[in-house]
Amino acid sequence: MRRARLTWTFLLAASLAGVVEARAALAPNYQRLAELRAILDDPAVIAAFGAAPITSITHVGSDSYLVASETCQLSVRIVGHALPSGMVGPRRFSVSAGKASCRGGR
Repeated sequence: MRRARLTWTFLLAASLAGVVEARAALAPNYQRLAELRAILDDPAVIAAFGAAPITSITHVGSDSYLVASETCQLSVRIVGHALPSGMVGPRRFSVSAGKASCRGGR
């Protein structure tokens, strides 16, 4: 009984002190949301469309998206980065934009 009480006391104290930190991969719906936000915030994606508003982002395959406005389309890849050895947590990634394909002069 005393040992169990000490264990719980230690775990509580450690968690309150920030010693025990649990970070896991994001659930698929939150991972997708993180990828969509990163695409919308990426400077290369913003530059590709200029003032034209993005009308859709379509997931076309594993780590692959098609971003479109009314006149342009842009292929975007999500590039995963390895976590440092012994680390756990959400997936680290960057956005890699291709070249925009536009009709009508853009």
